[in-house]
Amino acid sequence: MTYTNELLDMVKAKYGLPSDYKLAQKLGVSRSRLSKWRNELNSMDWDVAFQVADLLEINDQKVVYGLLEDKYKNPRLINALSEGKPA
Repeated sequence: MTYTNELLDMVKAKYGLPSDYKLAQKLGVSRSRLSKWRNELNSMDWDVAFQVADLLEINDQKVVYGLLEDKYKNPRLINALSEGKPA
């Protein structure tokens, strides 16, 4: 499971949203856009990622580092960035 899907599932659980349609409404995005994130066809936009961080009351850095692995598949980039990753 990708970090994007983990975040989306956490928002659904926290707010008791019964479907991805309701989740898309909560995030102010189209159902097709959310579906593309779920299926790893596109990556979540940073503005939505920070909205999710606010909804979940989690640190921005944690979201950024988590999503970097979803957004960028280059192992060398991920290793370089992970050296400064907060615990």
